[in-house]
Amino acid sequence: MKKRSQIEEKYKWDLTQIYSSDDLLLADIEKLKTYPEKLSAYKGKLGKPNKCLEFLQLGSELGKLSEKISVYIFLRLSENLENTKYIELNSVVSTIGKHISVASSFEESELIGYGEKYIRKLMADDRFAEYRMGLNNFLRNKDHILDEREEIIVSKAMKSLSGYSDVFDNIDNLDLKFADALDGKGKKHEVNQHNMTELLESKDRTLRCNAQKSITNAYHSMGNTISANYISSVEGDWFVSDIYRYDSVLGNELFGENIPKLVYEKLLANVNNNLKSMHRFYALKKKALGYKDFYFYDRMVSICNHKSSMKYSQMCDLVLRALGVLGQDYVDGLKTAMDNRWIDVYPCEKKESGGFCCNMYEPHPYVLLNTVEDSSSVYTLAHELGHAMHGVFSRKNQPYELYDHTIFLAEIASTVNEVLLFKYLYNHAESKKEKLSHLEKYISNIIGTIYRQTLYSEFEYFAHTLVEKGEPISKDILNAKYKSLTQKYYGKGVKLIKEDLGEDWMRIPHFYRAYYVYKYATGMTSAINFARTIYNGVDGAVDRYKSFLSSGTCDYSINILRNAGVDLTTDEPYRVMNEELTWALDEFEKLIK
Repeated sequence: MKKRSQIEEKYKWDLTQIYSSDDLLLADIEKLKTYPEKLSAYKGKLGKPNKCLEFLQLGSELGKLSEKISVYIFLRLSENLENTKYIELNSVVSTIGKHISVASSFEESELIGYGEKYIRKLMADDRFAEYRMGLNNFLRNKDHILDEREEIIVSKAMKSLSGYSDVFDNIDNLDLKFADALDGKGKKHEVNQHNMTELLESKDRTLRCNAQKSITNAYHSMGNTISANYISSVEGDWFVSDIYRYDSVLGNELFGENIPKLVYEKLLANVNNNLKSMHRFYALKKKALGYKDFYFYDRMVSICNHKSSMKYSQMCDLVLRALGVLGQDYVDGLKTAMDNRWIDVYPCEKKESGGFCCNMYEPHPYVLLNTVEDSSSVYTLAHELGHAMHGVFSRKNQPYELYDHTIFLAEIASTVNEVLLFKYLYNHAESKKEKLSHLEKYISNIIGTIYRQTLYSEFEYFAHTLVEKGEPISKDILNAKYKSLTQKYYGKGVKLIKEDLGEDWMRIPHFYRAYYVYKYATGMTSAINFARTIYNGVDGAVDRYKSFLSSGTCDYSINILRNAGVDLTTDEPYRVMNEELTWALDEFEKLIK
């Protein structure tokens, strides 16, 4: 693998657009240290509108500064995960952040103490226009706000309560030991966190089977520790939710983004009512592969692994053509990102793996890729640029206080780009093999993002409900539930290996962030709805989608989506999604005949 110095500058992001020197960064960190004292000086003064406005403006000033510092350090670390200088600076900034949190902990309880009439008076004042959403959230939160002393205690306790994820990461990345897996020729293959997906996608069925056994046995060997850690995490989730007077952890998580419980219920009901599509997909794969029996370890192997060599410049051209349906302003935004070093393109030593987009208000978003020059990387490019354009459109149309978007909406723009790219590639494919390759990837993405994430969400709902009701919870109870859910979702046509005790849930890091995974499913459902109307040329579809991109947090997520034409409190988005999946499965069946 290349050293970073061996990669051409034009393929590396330009972070001097944030800080042209580390001296300027250090000066801003010193400035950041002054904010706890500045914030605490307003304690007891928020009852005066002028002082309250000053306090909120100070918060905006702090937010911009903190974002600039934190993003810069994060991106520098992403270039080199072992950069001691930025590891240490990150620790310093984290400590300052805790002091800021404690210093400003009086805000909610003090404002609520002045009464609803006072807060509504502030909201009616045009000077507070950019803070109305935040003020309205104080009113929404009034039944869940603790007194100042309680807030400080909980704030300090959160460091311990959030440590279960770190424990899991250490077990998962450092302590787990995987046995080597033999392939069909008796050759040993190392199994680790970095290559397990590659092994499970191997054309060698013996290797896939043995890799699955290695993974299953490794988690089984640490099962008591992982399950105890997860149960403690769930109990911690319930402790915090109960302290803040929510009826459940789900209620707490939905309340934060003002998502009606009906949205969660509609997702689970509609996915469960259409599991036959997931079963059909694996039945078709079984037929295409010519297997008598289809096992869980067969689910990821491709029936048509068509990859073609593609340079990064070709990927950029392809993305621009595929997303041209979104209009010239969108294409211009993509070109700006591509031509002005917003993107870190190639892998190198010590660089963060995978891909991400880091949105920031000033100067612009940054995108990390680890591009390999084959056709698969073009999807990652389109995906991450979807995130970037979401940030660009929101920044153009919203003030700093309202430019960012919620986690609930975060994956929609990126997935719209992927769907539109698939449509373009599928319709321009030059061979049956190429069409089949794109189609299988598309269906697998829908199954993985909507169906499997809903399975995960059902599992965590089960675990949290046991704790909330004070019912017994143990490793064996969790394993039995996960095994039954796996069989329900994948269907009887997918067989489990005898070593499978239902412990596959132990691999999922997202479980340490309660009720996060369902948002992937609602996000892709929404994206398919947007992309279908855009691709089919429905009148006003592009304008409605751009209004979504431009909304930031000027309204609650569910309203932003509804105003753009996707209402997740109804069955309609799932009808559209199921129609799309049925079309894809029909095409798939035709191509494998």
